[in-house]
Amino acid sequence: MAIINTFQKCLDSPYLIADKDAGSRIGELLAKAGDRLEGALNIQSTGQGDPADAVFLSYEAMFCCLRALVYAKGYREMGLRCLLLACESLYVKPGQFDAEHLRKFELAQRLKLSPADAVASASAFVKRTLELIAQ
Repeated sequence: MAIINTFQKCLDSPYLIADKDAGSRIGELLAKAGDRLEGALNIQSTGQGDPADAVFLSYEAMFCCLRALVYAKGYREMGLRCLLLACESLYVKPGQFDAEHLRKFELAQRLKLSPADAVASASAFVKRTLELIAQ
């Protein structure tokens, strides 16, 4: 299979499909994002638990939001690369979503953010997602 490095290649692949029912899953994804962000905030504020868990929970919150954004446009992903490319094409290029959110997401995935930075990044990511979904 060819290297998938564009939104169009994702659409031509089995990794990103149009799904008229994708929007029905947004509420569940946003609830999960809120739950994960709350868990990360609790770890950070109480100092109890492993700080790496705060980063991981922050990553999961951002992942749920990333999916919700793509689902809101009527697509479902079958791979992370196409999820990122779809978000970039559908939101970043039109100027609705800051590319820095995606960069922080990728850093959190690799556990390369401090717990405080991860929680702050996830909070901003969730906030902007909710703004976009509400539009």
